[in-house]
Amino acid sequence: MNRYSGLPNRKTSLTGLTDEGDEIWIIRSISQKFYNCLGCRGPIEIGDEHVVVQYVRKFGGTEHSHWHQRCAEEILYSQVRGMRQVSAKESSRDRLEGRGRRPAGRRRRPR
Repeated sequence: MNRYSGLPNRKTSLTGLTDEGDEIWIIRSISQKFYNCLGCRGPIEIGDEHVVVQYVRKFGGTEHSHWHQRCAEEILYSQVRGMRQVSAKESSRDRLEGRGRRPAGRRRRPR
């Protein structure tokens, strides 16, 4: 497993698969309200840089959580298979929620 130090950033996000086959997207964010990190349960203050972890379920649906960058690197990254860098444009909220509305096996193929 490659370690991605300092990623994701403004221009790139990370994506891969969980052991259950769900897509996972790790996206850089600046908090606009107070959150608790899912990794350490510590506070993420307003204005703190952190990552949003968005799951796109194999059978439809999405969910997300907020993590400190360091907690995600130490805990989460080792659980993601086939992690790769993608353009941050691919990880927009609308695009990921749209993917969650259709089960992965039923996506339309381009003609």
